[in-house]
Amino acid sequence: MTITELEQAKKGIGTRLRDTRISKGFTQKKLGVLAGTNRAVIQKIENGKVWQPRIVAELASALGVNPAWLQWGEPFAPMRVDYCQIAESAE
Repeated sequence: MTITELEQAKKGIGTRLRDTRISKGFTQKKLGVLAGTNRAVIQKIENGKVWQPRIVAELASALGVNPAWLQWGEPFAPMRVDYCQIAESAE
């Protein structure tokens, strides 16, 4: 495991979620709608108040990323999964 991978794992799901959401141009509200939840849930995850959300699969699908990567980071799983295209088709 490289230092970069270790740093990525330590960032946590909230930081990975926020960074990916922003890179896709989604607001917290839009991501909430795409994932079948609401802005308050997204906000709690991004602020580190929820570490193991029950909706990881839905969030990952909406963002087009691997659920394992979103939950645990790069050392444990690649970021992208080729079959995650829901975010692009939802726009």
